[in-house]
Amino acid sequence: MKCNKSKQINNNLLRSWIRCRRKAWLEIYGDKQKKLWTAHSSLQLNHQIDCFKHLSEKNHGIGIQACEEGKNIAYGIRLTYPLINNRIIKGNLPLLRKTSGKSIWGNFSYQPVLARQGKKLTREHRLILSMSGLLINNLQKSEVKTGLILFKDNEIVKMEKIRLSEKMNKDLIDSLSSLEKDIESQSPPPITSNRKKCTICSWRKDCESVSIRKGSLSEVSGIGAKREHLLINLGINNIEDLAKTNYYKLREKLEFHGTQHGEISKQIILQSKAQLTNKAIRLKPELVIKSLQKARGYFIYDIESDPDIKHDFLHGFIRLASTIDNNIDLGNIQYSPLLNLEKDTESFLWKRIKRKLNSNEDFPILHYGETEPISLLKLGERQGADHYEIEALRKRFIDIHLLIREFWCLPVRNYGLKSIAEWIGFEWQQSNADGARALLWWRQWKKSRKLNRMYSKNLNSIFEYNRDDCIATLMIAKWLIDQA
Repeated sequence: MKCNKSKQINNNLLRSWIRCRRKAWLEIYGDKQKKLWTAHSSLQLNHQIDCFKHLSEKNHGIGIQACEEGKNIAYGIRLTYPLINNRIIKGNLPLLRKTSGKSIWGNFSYQPVLARQGKKLTREHRLILSMSGLLINNLQKSEVKTGLILFKDNEIVKMEKIRLSEKMNKDLIDSLSSLEKDIESQSPPPITSNRKKCTICSWRKDCESVSIRKGSLSEVSGIGAKREHLLINLGINNIEDLAKTNYYKLREKLEFHGTQHGEISKQIILQSKAQLTNKAIRLKPELVIKSLQKARGYFIYDIESDPDIKHDFLHGFIRLASTIDNNIDLGNIQYSPLLNLEKDTESFLWKRIKRKLNSNEDFPILHYGETEPISLLKLGERQGADHYEIEALRKRFIDIHLLIREFWCLPVRNYGLKSIAEWIGFEWQQSNADGARALLWWRQWKKSRKLNRMYSKNLNSIFEYNRDDCIATLMIAKWLIDQA
């Protein structure tokens, strides 16, 4: 592997490096055919556009010319800056805002503007903003002391001024120097153990294949970065080592670093054995789930949400008027998608859900994870449901995820719905669909609706994905019953 000395460092490469050092390296040297498209990049771009509209003014322009003319807003500025070792950093600054001060153009200057997702200002936001400040300072020959962060709070765009401090600039320079060293290396940085970030990464499949081949500890469910480091220090370097480890000895050693590590010792050893042998391990001698086995019918329930505005926009239900056995006809099951178009229609939504669930009050409600009961019970409370109604509803919920974790150790990297369902053989009709893509479809559909273009394709795709989530939950429940 030859190092790419001519490769410019830009703000996108820095952003990748902050999230994962290996990702930045792969952006330069990785096989682009292995890079996946993810909905998160589109969601991020759409979010940026929506936020920037808040600053839209008539007095705006494109490129450096807009700055020369003293426009209030300048879009699409591309700048370069010499860093170290003849390395050039390059920045694509989506938006600059005119502010007080002096510059080469007159008695005014420009500050960088950044749109962020999420509730908190992170190190990533600060460093990218600081880099933008470095680039614009070099261009306007004056120091801008603040940057502007735009973010959404329940659909309302808010602004926050961020001081571009010396500490931030030092952190930026140190980070750029470290980034430079990483991309000059002939081998990639190690695979991160923070798998939460991996789920939205376009290089996740490439890293997964390497990690699985090496038998990395990070592949074991229940082992994060800290726990992996502890195990390696104990001489346990891979899944094979962990599977052969004595539980009592490991517990004793790990408890020295905290009781939570000792308590999980048995779990991670069993998990490594399951993944190593590709066989499920029963955790309890008998599986008796009377509520699953003896019910004469079921509701299966799954929600699709927009987390940025805390809006559950789709409540999907499957009604199965039979026992869960080999005679289930998936082609004829009753799927009901209930849309929550606006928050002020919640009373109507609650009435529809109540009507559906009350039609078969003895049917348990199957779901995967804690989201569904929490959301539905809170909806009921907001709509004035009394204590007895809430408790009666609460008792009907059966969390299939909890049952899996209680009774089984499965040969999977994680216990998410998709991982378990795919392991038992279920396939989604839309192979690349996930929660992020469903959210993207939803936001695209909302925009087309506002423009009086009622495109149904995106909405139908969401329904199809949500229906498959419900069926996947049902299939996992069936697998549990089959093992009893």
